[in-house]
Amino acid sequence: MADDNAPSASHPLANMISEAEAGNIRVRMDLEQFVYLDRDCQAFLDVIDQIRTLADRISRQEHWGLGESFHEGDRELISGQKVVEWYRQKSRNDSDPIGNNLYAIMTTHKKIVEDIKQTYQEIRKQITDHDSEQAAKYNQLVSSLPQQSPVRSNTFHATHLPAKNK
Repeated sequence: MADDNAPSASHPLANMISEAEAGNIRVRMDLEQFVYLDRDCQAFLDVIDQIRTLADRISRQEHWGLGESFHEGDRELISGQKVVEWYRQKSRNDSDPIGNNLYAIMTTHKKIVEDIKQTYQEIRKQITDHDSEQAAKYNQLVSSLPQQSPVRSNTFHATHLPAKNK
């Protein structure tokens, strides 16, 4: 028998979203923080999508230069082939039932961030739906607050990867 209170696979934080929709979650935050939280979640989702794209490209990389295509007579470099196969599977392997690869892990993270974003949107909606003054203030903040500087990282640059294989 399924647990009705268990989060669904598509929404890891489904219970929290439901509680927010019902108005059962209370937070003490300025409306400004709702704006920044929404923007920060979106920035995080954008980075997750970049990582997922790179993982997909890595899994489709044809030539790695690790000796995977070395053949001399009846000899071949099996270790090069195995390393490349392992890299491909760890980047994206849709047949992996455990999901122990970068693409699947980032997909799970994406669902969690989307749920966090939706939860706070529901909480904010509870505030602004019942108070027109707060709704007007929130809308003004959305349009007037400066964009926060995102955290910059040089970790994920695809400049060394060849163009996407077609």
